[in-house]
Amino acid sequence: MKLLKPLIVTVASLWILSYFLPTINIGDWTTLVIASLVMVLVNKFVRPIVKLLFLPINVVTLGLFSVVINVALLWLVTYLVPGFQITNMVVLGVHLNQFFSILLASILIGMAQSFVAFVL
Repeated sequence: MKLLKPLIVTVASLWILSYFLPTINIGDWTTLVIASLVMVLVNKFVRPIVKLLFLPINVVTLGLFSVVINVALLWLVTYLVPGFQITNMVVLGVHLNQFFSILLASILIGMAQSFVAFVL
Protein backbone atom coordinates (compact mmCIF):
# COMPACT_ATOMS: atom_id res chain seq x y z
CA MET A 1 0.00 0.00 0.00
CA LYS A 2 2.96 2.31 0.61
CA LEU A 3 3.94 2.03 -3.05
CA LEU A 4 0.44 2.06 -4.55
CA LYS A 5 -0.50 5.70 -3.90
CA PRO A 6 2.85 7.12 -5.07
CA LEU A 7 2.58 4.88 -8.14
CA ILE A 8 -0.88 6.18 -8.99
CA VAL A 9 0.21 9.78 -8.40
CA THR A 10 3.31 9.32 -10.57
CA VAL A 11 1.36 7.62 -13.37
CA ALA A 12 -1.16 10.46 -13.42
CA SER A 13 1.46 13.22 -13.30
CA LEU A 14 3.62 11.66 -16.02
CA TRP A 15 0.57 11.14 -18.22
CA ILE A 16 -0.54 14.75 -17.75
CA LEU A 17 2.93 16.12 -18.50
CA SER A 18 3.44 13.88 -21.53
CA TYR A 19 0.11 15.08 -22.87
CA PHE A 20 0.93 18.77 -22.52
CA LEU A 21 4.70 18.77 -23.15
CA PRO A 22 5.99 17.40 -26.45
CA THR A 23 9.48 16.95 -24.97
CA ILE A 24 8.41 14.23 -22.53
CA ASN A 25 7.88 11.17 -24.70
CA ILE A 26 6.23 8.02 -23.42
CA GLY A 27 5.71 5.17 -25.88
CA ASP A 28 2.49 3.59 -24.59
CA TRP A 29 0.57 2.77 -21.42
CA THR A 30 2.85 -0.05 -20.37
CA THR A 31 5.87 2.21 -20.73
CA LEU A 32 4.06 4.81 -18.63
CA VAL A 33 3.37 2.30 -15.85
CA ILE A 34 6.89 0.85 -15.97
CA ALA A 35 8.47 4.32 -15.93
CA SER A 36 6.30 5.30 -12.98
CA LEU A 37 7.14 2.12 -11.12
CA VAL A 38 10.87 2.59 -11.72
CA MET A 39 10.61 6.24 -10.66
CA VAL A 40 8.83 5.31 -7.42
CA LEU A 41 11.34 2.56 -6.66
CA VAL A 42 14.29 4.86 -7.39
CA ASN A 43 12.81 7.53 -5.13
CA LYS A 44 12.13 5.04 -2.32
CA PHE A 45 15.35 3.03 -2.37
CA VAL A 46 18.12 4.71 -4.37
CA ARG A 47 17.56 8.36 -3.39
CA PRO A 48 18.24 7.89 0.36
CA ILE A 49 21.48 6.04 -0.35
CA VAL A 50 22.68 8.66 -2.83
CA LYS A 51 21.73 11.51 -0.51
CA LEU A 52 23.65 9.86 2.31
CA LEU A 53 26.70 9.32 0.11
CA PHE A 54 26.74 12.92 -1.06
CA LEU A 55 25.83 14.45 2.30
CA PRO A 56 29.17 16.29 2.75
CA ILE A 57 28.89 17.92 -0.69
CA ASN A 58 25.26 18.76 -0.02
CA VAL A 59 26.17 20.42 3.29
CA VAL A 60 28.96 22.47 1.69
CA THR A 61 26.67 23.66 -1.11
CA LEU A 62 23.84 24.38 1.36
CA GLY A 63 21.54 21.83 -0.23
CA LEU A 64 21.96 22.92 -3.83
CA PHE A 65 23.58 19.61 -4.76
CA SER A 66 20.16 18.02 -4.24
CA VAL A 67 19.21 19.49 -7.61
CA VAL A 68 22.02 17.53 -9.26
CA ILE A 69 20.89 14.38 -7.45
CA ASN A 70 17.31 14.88 -8.68
CA VAL A 71 18.49 15.33 -12.26
CA ALA A 72 20.76 12.29 -12.05
CA LEU A 73 17.98 10.07 -10.70
CA LEU A 74 15.50 11.22 -13.35
CA TRP A 75 18.15 10.62 -16.02
CA LEU A 76 18.63 7.13 -14.55
CA VAL A 77 14.92 6.44 -14.96
CA THR A 78 14.99 7.60 -18.60
CA TYR A 79 18.05 5.39 -19.14
CA LEU A 80 16.50 2.29 -17.55
CA VAL A 81 13.10 2.50 -19.23
CA PRO A 82 13.12 2.19 -23.02
CA GLY A 83 10.40 4.31 -24.60
CA PHE A 84 10.54 6.99 -21.90
CA GLN A 85 12.68 9.94 -22.86
CA ILE A 86 13.03 13.62 -22.14
CA THR A 87 14.33 15.52 -25.15
CA ASN A 88 15.92 18.96 -25.21
CA MET A 89 13.48 21.79 -24.55
CA VAL A 90 13.13 25.31 -25.89
CA VAL A 91 11.88 27.74 -23.24
CA LEU A 92 11.18 31.33 -24.31
CA GLY A 93 13.47 30.94 -27.30
CA VAL A 94 16.35 29.53 -25.26
CA HIS A 95 17.52 26.04 -26.23
CA LEU A 96 18.18 24.00 -23.09
CA ASN A 97 20.70 21.17 -23.05
CA GLN A 98 19.92 17.74 -21.60
CA PHE A 99 20.76 18.66 -17.99
CA PHE A 100 18.52 21.73 -17.87
CA SER A 101 15.74 19.96 -19.79
CA ILE A 102 15.70 17.16 -17.21
CA LEU A 103 15.92 19.77 -14.43
CA LEU A 104 12.85 21.58 -15.76
CA ALA A 105 11.04 18.26 -16.26
CA SER A 106 11.93 17.29 -12.68
CA ILE A 107 10.45 20.53 -11.38
CA LEU A 108 7.31 20.06 -13.47
CA ILE A 109 6.96 16.42 -12.37
CA GLY A 110 7.22 17.51 -8.73
CA MET A 111 4.58 20.18 -9.22
CA ALA A 112 2.27 17.78 -11.06
CA GLN A 113 2.72 15.15 -8.34
CA SER A 114 1.85 17.70 -5.68
CA PHE A 115 -1.27 18.71 -7.60
CA VAL A 116 -2.41 15.13 -8.22
CA ALA A 117 -1.74 14.15 -4.58
CA PHE A 118 -3.77 17.16 -3.45
CA VAL A 119 -6.68 16.16 -5.70
CA LEU A 120 -6.56 12.53 -4.53
